Amino acid sequence: MTMQLLSTLNTLAMLAPPQGAEFAAIVPGIIVTLVALAFIIIDVFHRKGTPRDYLAYFSVIGLGVAAASCWYLWDSPLEAPTFFGMLYLDRFALFFSALASISGALAILCSPAVLRSHKMDRGEYYLLVLFSVTGMIFMAGSADLLSLFIAFEVMSIPIYVLAGFLREDSRSAEASMKYFVLGAFSAALMLYGIAMIYGATGTTNLEMIAQNLYYLEGGEGQHQGFGLAMFGVLLIFSGFAFKVAAVPFHIWTPDVYTGSPTPVVGFMATAVKAIAFAGMLRVFVVAFPLDSLRGGFFGYGWIDIAFALSAFSMVLGNVVALVQNNVKRMLAYSSIAHAGYLLVGFTAANAHPRFFLHNDAILFYLVAYTFGTIGAFAVLSYFGRRGEAVETFEDLGQLGIKYPMMGLVMAVSIFSAAGIPPTAGFLGKFYIFRSAIDVGMQTDEFAFIGLAILGVLSSVAGVYYYLKVLIYMYMKPEKRVFRPLDHTGPKVAMVVCALMTLYLGLFPARAVEIAQESVLDFSGVPASVQATIDLGQAALEAAQAE
Repeated sequence: MTMQLLSTLNTLAMLAPPQGAEFAAIVPGIIVTLVALAFIIIDVFHRKGTPRDYLAYFSVIGLGVAAASCWYLWDSPLEAPTFFGMLYLDRFALFFSALASISGALAILCSPAVLRSHKMDRGEYYLLVLFSVTGMIFMAGSADLLSLFIAFEVMSIPIYVLAGFLREDSRSAEASMKYFVLGAFSAALMLYGIAMIYGATGTTNLEMIAQNLYYLEGGEGQHQGFGLAMFGVLLIFSGFAFKVAAVPFHIWTPDVYTGSPTPVVGFMATAVKAIAFAGMLRVFVVAFPLDSLRGGFFGYGWIDIAFALSAFSMVLGNVVALVQNNVKRMLAYSSIAHAGYLLVGFTAANAHPRFFLHNDAILFYLVAYTFGTIGAFAVLSYFGRRGEAVETFEDLGQLGIKYPMMGLVMAVSIFSAAGIPPTAGFLGKFYIFRSAIDVGMQTDEFAFIGLAILGVLSSVAGVYYYLKVLIYMYMKPEKRVFRPLDHTGPKVAMVVCALMTLYLGLFPARAVEIAQESVLDFSGVPASVQATIDLGQAALEAAQAE
């Protein structure tokens, strides 16, 4: 074991990029960090009693620069992990770094008027969003369980604080406490799982874990060390399942969504879920590729766990959402259902190495989900005045008639969430379910096809509660008069989200191509997956040549 570890370390050292080039891996994260540090200095000189809108716009510009840096580095990935095997610089990491930056920027645009209405217009709010995005960026590129866990906590802790930022609102304080307590428990599970993996393999580097697990599986210590590793895999999966709000780790979601500031809910529903899936893909594809760990119908590996969680999340999320009267609570349960849809793609794409390229469906779905969901929460933020916030379905009465722009944006977002063409959400679900059916046809495993059928049926059930929003906005009488928070930020966020949702639904080719390029440039994969990537790369180049 020791000689093998030394050999692997020497290999990593020889493959390491030239000194200086490795710093490119931290450019997006460093940009957001520098913006946060500059933000602290600027906020010190803020004149009391004046709006802090300029700080919000400064943060948005910084996040925009970080997203632009991902595009600049798109054609400059590094083949080996940097900083002694801690970080990857590949298109997969850059894709999620850009997505987290865009999600954070859109959430910040929705925030200034809401904060002023609640007399909480404080610079710390935007600072917390910036630090959370920093953690997301480093988590997307983590090549080691320790760097991943640290980034995981840097992402999570600011979200716990943001959930309770409206401290005079008892529901916000309750949301923060529940999210913190349950989040700390899930983090403890993940950390304990990491400790078990280290105990079994003697390393926390993802690629080295895979190599040492191969040794444990065939060596004399299989029954002792390998069993410890299997339990560690289960605990790590539990930590990720909490962040994506999959059943049965979903119990925090409804109360946290209901009590948190509306822009924060849009941020945590999209960026946190996306980065959690990025980390889950990275860890399980790179570190746990063994068939004995992966399992499959039904060897009780992590594919079987993902399969079960997917089915339960789709059913419970949609069924319970049907009976909700609070709009944010309904969107919370729909978020659980969307986690189930994403787990359908995760299960199908990673059941066998030859289906790895189907992960591009997950990436496209996350982009579509981000714009559609933030668009809906931007509308709710626009009507988020303290004491007069739109919360229940009855509160929506006639708002679509009185405010046509808000009604149009909400309609686009709702159609996308329900999977109705020509929105991006329709194509996202189509690609996810098609990948499951394709894998089922190739493997003759009806379980995949059955999971896709369950997803379609539960999605159809979800149309009822989604369209209920539009029925109240356009067809039900007005029960209360609401004064909107007339601010430019939410309007800009709404327009961007609505246009992107329609654009991705009508012209998805470029977005699909970017998702495919991100999956094809996925570092650290085992040889079996790399062979699939090479075939996919050759097919893509041939298609581009034609």
